[in-house]
Amino acid sequence: MTLTATEFAASQAIGVVESVSPREITVRLDHSAPQATALNAGHVQRFPRINGWVLIANEVGYLVGTVTWLGIEPDALSSASQRGDRALLDLPFPRRRLKLSPLGTLLWRNRQGTGTPELVRGVVSYPSVGEVALVPTSDQIQHIAQAASSGGRVKIGTSPLAGGADVLIDPDRVFGRHLAVLGNTGSGKSCTVAGLIRWSLEAARENVMDDSDPNARFIVLDPNGEYANCFADLSSVRTFRVQPGGDDPPLTVPAWMWTSAEWAAITRAAPQTQRPLLQQALRQLRAGSDATDFNDTLPNLLSGFASLWASFASDVSSYSTFPKYKSVTTALKGMASVFGDAATQGHSAVVDALNEVIERIGTPHFGQYDHAYQANEVHEVRDALMAASALAGGPSLQVGGNEDAPIYFDPDALPDHMAALALTPDFAGASGHAIFLINRIRALLADLRLRDIICPADQETLAEWLTAVIGEPDASSGQIAVLDLSLLASEVIHTAVGVLGRIVMEAVQYVRRITGTAYPTVLVLEEAHNFVGRSSNSDDSPTTADLCRQTFEKISREGRKYGLGLVISSQRPSALSQTVLSQCNTFLLHRLVNDRDQDLVARLVPDAVGELLQELPSLPSRQAILLGWATPMPTLVEIGSLTLEQRPDSHDPEFWRTWIGEQSHDFTWADVAGLWTGQPPS
Repeated sequence: MTLTATEFAASQAIGVVESVSPREITVRLDHSAPQATALNAGHVQRFPRINGWVLIANEVGYLVGTVTWLGIEPDALSSASQRGDRALLDLPFPRRRLKLSPLGTLLWRNRQGTGTPELVRGVVSYPSVGEVALVPTSDQIQHIAQAASSGGRVKIGTSPLAGGADVLIDPDRVFGRHLAVLGNTGSGKSCTVAGLIRWSLEAARENVMDDSDPNARFIVLDPNGEYANCFADLSSVRTFRVQPGGDDPPLTVPAWMWTSAEWAAITRAAPQTQRPLLQQALRQLRAGSDATDFNDTLPNLLSGFASLWASFASDVSSYSTFPKYKSVTTALKGMASVFGDAATQGHSAVVDALNEVIERIGTPHFGQYDHAYQANEVHEVRDALMAASALAGGPSLQVGGNEDAPIYFDPDALPDHMAALALTPDFAGASGHAIFLINRIRALLADLRLRDIICPADQETLAEWLTAVIGEPDASSGQIAVLDLSLLASEVIHTAVGVLGRIVMEAVQYVRRITGTAYPTVLVLEEAHNFVGRSSNSDDSPTTADLCRQTFEKISREGRKYGLGLVISSQRPSALSQTVLSQCNTFLLHRLVNDRDQDLVARLVPDAVGELLQELPSLPSRQAILLGWATPMPTLVEIGSLTLEQRPDSHDPEFWRTWIGEQSHDFTWADVAGLWTGQPPS
């Protein structure tokens, strides 16, 4: 049954408006207003409760306010007593009052006030002092709750303050403009995230047009391994694990997909001396060049050394005085090591003539402080290099070399390629620093804990990786991908999460470039405070954590344009990046006890709603406050229930059952050590 505006006017009057401000409305209650929940001729009268709703009529419908404060304050002597005896003293008289936060307007679009009411965000018209305040009946409360859920397609729970009315959400609003699920450990936020995914897919499956599976994509980045089994009853769920078991595919984040910034962060490459060498090596490897192949790089080597010696020849002091002449000595030694023992094909005459000049010039043969080299010697080396460069065909241009493009190359070739580049004139000044970076890269690639993840044995193309992780374009391979990061080594976890987020973001960007339309995809980040924390690094060299945070800040700012929705779940909102939180337009707030977390959340919502959040510390499990873009007014929701098998594996540890022997743990520390180090016991 749909209630008309006239029927809403029949609500019980409880008092009059005493003061009005944009943030707060004070109502003075009548003596006849119910003292508490009472029975009157079989009819239940509910006195307004905290977070309950009160109506105030206006010219377009009804202002809906939520109760934020109830109390008794002193008032002037009652009017009845004043009329009885004017000689009485004007003593304080107790008067009940309540305070409301104005949230929305309940209105009827037609002039007759019939049909379904609509709840509009914001206040169209504020009441005047003296307006009557009404307490809605149970039926009216349910209609208000249903109006707040109008347009919703997915049921996520019920409203305890609205007689158990269903709370529905619109996926376009929730996922299209990002969602934050916040709450302390044990408040039920992981079950809420799992339920949102499950209930969204169930609702879509009931309404899909051709009886096929929904064309939906949920990618869950799960650092604790909580979601690995909670979707097992659904078809075609892809679960990627660091240590796969059964039919589960392995989790891979190939190193050839990393950008130069990600390589530099994980290897701590110095910006001025080591990073240019790293970028050049990545650029050449992606272009198909091999710096360890002498015949492939000979023309560029000759051209580079020729330019270097031309600069020597133009500056007499560079080769004749101390200490500048040491650069000439270093260049001669470098050329001797590069060209001296090189095995060439088709270039032997060129290299032999050059080696003869290098050997004859040798080391400085005059005094240490003056006339170390003669001008004719420097010019001879320069001329020999220019002649050799001309015979070798001149420098070749590397085409297609982009150090950040996800083009396949063998990561194991990177250290040797960098070592070869370090001998060239372009990096002669940084050759001493290069060895430390090269050794760090060798150690990273040789780490048994990381080897299968960053250098998988099975060579996988970019298209194959996208198909496995994001899924087929029509989601025929499944709608959910769970990436279990629980056993990922701490050295690489921020890089892995950042790369995964960046690749998904860039993939949907290119889908839009091809199709012209957004490609709806949802990226879920659990324990988000570990990956998108506040920035604390002021150094010029960003860390892996900085790059990971910057990736998700970009997703939060730009993902909506390409169809990429972000769901972040965290128990510490105050530790999250303010950029990411500010871009979340919908919040599901579970119990929050920490005062810093409460203050932060209160600053993210409109002033009129801030008072409602004072209930957060006392919320029981499974209850949350839904507010933001997904609902026109904040709603207390009792989140739907999941069976034990459908819940994420985040239950509290059972100390007592373990202590008394009801629960056992079958393992050995040798098993733990083998799994930990990547070296299983023999």
